[in-house]
Amino acid sequence: MWVRLNSVWADAIHGRPYPDAAKRLLGEMMATVVLISNNIKHDGGVTLHAVGDGPIKTAFAECQGQEALRGIVRLNEDDPQPIHEAMNFKELIGSSRMALTMQFKNGESYQGLVSTEHEMLEQNMEHYFENSEQLNTTFALDTSTEEITGCFLQRLPSADLASDLTLAQDEAEWVRLVSLFRTIHPGELGSKDIEALLRDLFPNDSIRLDHPKELRFECSCDRERCSKALKTISSDELRELADENGGIQVTCEFCGTRYDYLAEEISAGFIT
Repeated sequence: MWVRLNSVWADAIHGRPYPDAAKRLLGEMMATVVLISNNIKHDGGVTLHAVGDGPIKTAFAECQGQEALRGIVRLNEDDPQPIHEAMNFKELIGSSRMALTMQFKNGESYQGLVSTEHEMLEQNMEHYFENSEQLNTTFALDTSTEEITGCFLQRLPSADLASDLTLAQDEAEWVRLVSLFRTIHPGELGSKDIEALLRDLFPNDSIRLDHPKELRFECSCDRERCSKALKTISSDELRELADENGGIQVTCEFCGTRYDYLAEEISAGFIT
């Protein structure tokens, strides 16, 4: 499975004063949720949410319906810390918690906690799949100035009632593929055509690529959701948020869409 984000990533960070390392982290998380969403093949949503005490306080990426992406990073304004370009995932997020959530169309959801003990995001994701899902998985993520490229391999279960010989052969084959996959040089994943790269990595294997899927930046915010959020705020807090005319403006942090509420709407619908 592979993904290359360019315009979608650009839309997510457009107009936001993120340091370059924060932009990279958000792009890597967005690529990761695309890979996971398309691998499990369901029409719901996949989110990856990290909260920590490092220079980045929180980072969130979401893929809905395998195609619609959004994401956001918040810097640690309570304890501002310098951010350098070469900082890795763990240095940026610090001591942290990270959750992978899968939301299904029927309303059900599943959440797993992802360890953040490793330096790189891809290492943490590999650890999660191996220990929480019992699936051998390997990730590679690469960032250029304009694109994020991600690729991963995941081992399929051996056939039911497979013999010891077959199990041993399957294990050897997985080790061989991972060993070849690990030879990708820094920067190579993002700079080369993906089919050419795969043929170089696996010259003796059959390579078949499905037709690429178009991805887009899309926010799930709307006026109804904003109204529901306002209803969770106390009347006193709403009065503090109101402008000189008694109205309230709500701006989506993901896409910048602004929702205006007149004083009459606030008084009638939200203040008791």
